[in-house]
Amino acid sequence: MSDYADMQMIFLREQFTESPMLQVLNGPTIKAGESLSDAVDCSGGELCRITMPSDWSPNASLTFEFSTDGVFFNELYQLDGYAVTIETVVPGAGVIIPSEIGRAIAFIKFRSGTPGNPVEQDEDRVFAVTIIVPEAEVSPATQRP
Repeated sequence: MSDYADMQMIFLREQFTESPMLQVLNGPTIKAGESLSDAVDCSGGELCRITMPSDWSPNASLTFEFSTDGVFFNELYQLDGYAVTIETVVPGAGVIIPSEIGRAIAFIKFRSGTPGNPVEQDEDRVFAVTIIVPEAEVSPATQRP
């Protein structure tokens, strides 16, 4: 693990007092020829990081839909009326999610492009998301100390 990743982990742990652990969830996936992913269930913790797929269609930003029940989804906007957007997707990069957004997410979908200008991906794009969960709830297979 890099020094930067170690610092991120220390920062995340210091934000909580109950010895939280990180759990990596596979997905969501944007299928080839599509612009909107399937949903991933983050309700077991607080969304704190997104790991980008290893490849990405150029000139496509990343926006989101979120849900409290996994059935009805809304566009994810900020208070200023702009969609929450990652303007430049760097393949393979990790993006730290601010707590005020991460706490509000139970289920999330990823969109290539914007709500008004979706961009189809040429191949399947598989993301990973990381949530912060109380230590007792982390399964050994996905635990990251």
